[in-house]
Amino acid sequence: MRRLLAYIPSASVLLAVAFDLWIWKWPGVHILVGRPRMDGTWRTTIRPHQKSRIPKGGNWGPITSAVVVEQTFWTISVRLLTAESSSMSEIASLRNHGESKEQTLLTYTYRNEPRAEHRPRSAPHRGACEFTVVGRLPKYITGTYWTDRFTVGDMDLTYVDRKKDRQSLADLPLS
Repeated sequence: MRRLLAYIPSASVLLAVAFDLWIWKWPGVHILVGRPRMDGTWRTTIRPHQKSRIPKGGNWGPITSAVVVEQTFWTISVRLLTAESSSMSEIASLRNHGESKEQTLLTYTYRNEPRAEHRPRSAPHRGACEFTVVGRLPKYITGTYWTDRFTVGDMDLTYVDRKKDRQSLADLPLS
């Protein structure tokens, strides 16, 4: 019996890791735990606001892009891929939207790295995004972004699939 009890801590750790990585995503379980499942690829349209300070020759949009979300129960990270640059979240969180049981806010800060050929007019920058997520298996998400280059705009995300190994927009399936 003592020997059997010695395995309880290890089994508990394995169960916690399995829950974090996989179990919470099972049908029905993610609904019970109240966490939206957002992992995968999202086709994204970025629409800069007309008062944004976009440099001469810059892209006023709409900008076609992809958002790739990697998610466990306790963590979430976001990558944005455009034809000119890529971004990676630095800090990201999911939290309830006020008192709502169906709406969640995904907020994150990011660092954007333009491709070398675009850096003369598009310097690396930092920014933040906030998305309103409705439901536990969302297919459409809307949000807003802000940057330290004094640009702001809206983003519309449409779910594509659960793939997370995308490296560029070319990896995105045709719509």
